[in-house]
Amino acid sequence: MRIGVFGLGKLGLCSAACFAAKGHQVVGFDSNPEHLAALMAGACPIRETGLEELLALARPNFTVTDAPDAMVQETDFSFIIVPTPSRSDGRFENHAIEEVLAVIGPALRGKNDFHVVNIVSTVMPGSCEGSFQPVLERLSGKNCGTDFGLAYNPEFIALGAVIDNFLNPDLVLIGASDERTGRLLTGLYRSTCDNEPRLAVMSLINAEITKLSLNCFVTMKISFANELAAICEKIPGADAAVITAALGEDSRIGPKCLKSGLGFGGPCFPRDNLAFQAFAQEAGWEACLAPQVVRLNHLVTERLLSLISRHLNPPARVALLGLAYKPDTHIVEESQSLHLARKLMAAGFAVRLHDPLALDEARAVLGEGPAYCRNACDCLRQTDAVALLTNWPHYAGLDWERMHFPDGHHPLLVDCWGILKGRCLPNFRYFSLGLGPRHPVIGPPLLTGDNPKLTLIKPHREDGAAWGCRGISR
Repeated sequence: MRIGVFGLGKLGLCSAACFAAKGHQVVGFDSNPEHLAALMAGACPIRETGLEELLALARPNFTVTDAPDAMVQETDFSFIIVPTPSRSDGRFENHAIEEVLAVIGPALRGKNDFHVVNIVSTVMPGSCEGSFQPVLERLSGKNCGTDFGLAYNPEFIALGAVIDNFLNPDLVLIGASDERTGRLLTGLYRSTCDNEPRLAVMSLINAEITKLSLNCFVTMKISFANELAAICEKIPGADAAVITAALGEDSRIGPKCLKSGLGFGGPCFPRDNLAFQAFAQEAGWEACLAPQVVRLNHLVTERLLSLISRHLNPPARVALLGLAYKPDTHIVEESQSLHLARKLMAAGFAVRLHDPLALDEARAVLGEGPAYCRNACDCLRQTDAVALLTNWPHYAGLDWERMHFPDGHHPLLVDCWGILKGRCLPNFRYFSLGLGPRHPVIGPPLLTGDNPKLTLIKPHREDGAAWGCRGISR
């Protein structure tokens, strides 16, 4: 297949590389001239796991261009993967998509072959048939469904695992204006995916609603697990992790995303919740669940602030380990860690920060208020409390058992994901979210970090020292 990709950002470039690596002929365009120039020079301008290696494999089938109208003429598909930022009312802004359609429409006018215009960017329900189809028909002078096809084909991926998620999806969602368009996209994904995903082909409006609904349902599972954890923390002997593991064994529920910890963040989940509420209101219905999901998500950092404040008074020093909204990425958009950092600083605490990838991104958001540490061990020095926030696996690899502090100092250690639960931590006052008071330690030490999709990243230490951090001085 011949594929044109409009938008070579975090998702677009990964999608283009995946298609090209599977043998499809791919041409890409991006409106950012510096970004486009980097790609033309053979550089990889996006940080994403495995992307640089995949681009090298895809190069024989992947080119970039600064002539997007010609790209439409020479391809069978136009994938539109551009930003749709949120407006103040929660709805998505379609301006970037409309700019692309202004190029594609006139290019279709002089094309005889059937061409599929595929919207991958997340949009509000009703956008494809209500806005995009009329624009394309007016600019091309052709009829949708007979002369060209229109599709809505959003991705369900997580930053840091975009390539793996793209090649091994649980679900490929295809909203199609006509049967031919659905059939062409189905064939494209069957020839690209490494697994055999469920291919759900439906109308455009149903696909638009499905995209928002799926993300909202996932956040509902996350917030339910976090509310359960808050309750379990009040019950002696209760363990939310044990309970959610059992709940996930029921096929009606499933284990994915049913784990207490930090709240959800990132560029999709928070804004999709707000968009779902706006969509419901526009349809004449007041969404009840979605606002409570968002409220519960905000309460997680409030619980953490309350916990730290019960044990320490400002200007006590608090070290936050993990700033990205999830492991294996540098993205800090809507990061719960940054929300907590702001709350702590506003309360008068001295905040120290570490993350293996997202330190510079956090500095760009938080400014010079906190102390930024390039090494986790340095972050732990001179601290009165430690919060394990992003569950990077190598935080579990720190030598917590043998850390000691002078003068009998025992910092508070707040473990949001339970990665140290069951381990002997004699020099900390340990607290795990979701764990009831005076919980007995049962079984062998809990070891984490065996997820094959996550790679242990060695710390940046000029002296080459290991992560042991023994004998930390204040």
